[in-house]
Amino acid sequence: MAITKLTNTIQDTNTRYANQITGLADGATQLSSSLWANLSALKYASATVTLASAPTANLCIGEVLTTNDSTVIYLRVTDYTPAATTFKAYKVTSASDITPLGWTAETATDVGTGKTLTGGVSGLCSSLTHASTRLAIASPKINLRKLWWNIASGIDSTRIFFDGSTTEQTIAYLVGGNGYINYAGGGNHIGAIGMGAAAGNSSNVLGDVSVTTVGVAQHDTYMIGVEIGKLTGFELPNFMKNGQLGYKFNQHGFSDAY
Repeated sequence: MAITKLTNTIQDTNTRYANQITGLADGATQLSSSLWANLSALKYASATVTLASAPTANLCIGEVLTTNDSTVIYLRVTDYTPAATTFKAYKVTSASDITPLGWTAETATDVGTGKTLTGGVSGLCSSLTHASTRLAIASPKINLRKLWWNIASGIDSTRIFFDGSTTEQTIAYLVGGNGYINYAGGGNHIGAIGMGAAAGNSSNVLGDVSVTTVGVAQHDTYMIGVEIGKLTGFELPNFMKNGQLGYKFNQHGFSDAY
């Protein structure tokens, strides 16, 4: 017996994410810390990659690096400092397609240790990824901008909360019925809801928006939608630094510019 969970993603940019999830219960199984927004799986989630040593040729911000993992991973460089042993990047579709992707695992095991990196501009990197330090997803900061719901009257309560591996932060307890709150709408609105006391980022759970229900019975239905603002941890390429690296502003080879 289970409660279904059907996700409709409405928006996923570097500044906003919105989805609506619906479900139907075929028994009394509850939603328990069920993910509504898994931040490390969202597009543009930034990560830091550590190299074994500083490369002889600087990376170009905005270029795509191709790994030699068994499943090839494509990383778009968002920030790099001359002669540094780390860089920031997000995951993209291919060497020629910069459509962003989320990380496939919260522990970011997509990119292996001791792997080669080949840049579309900088060429084969003289340094491998670090032999033991894995790619690290950035700790995010988000807020809840909008919340809407339609919940069966038989469900006793539905808790919406920001996750954290040591402390969670409750956003709201919803009861049966429907509603819509535009926290960030301006005017008399109270403002977007921050992560509050949520703390602890083991397995990159900090800030994930999750749901727990009490009292679900067979045939109960729910629909819950959220819109979050991505504040930090979802950066675009900082093309302005390319001059420091010996490259032109737009030498990355793609048409976007910020």
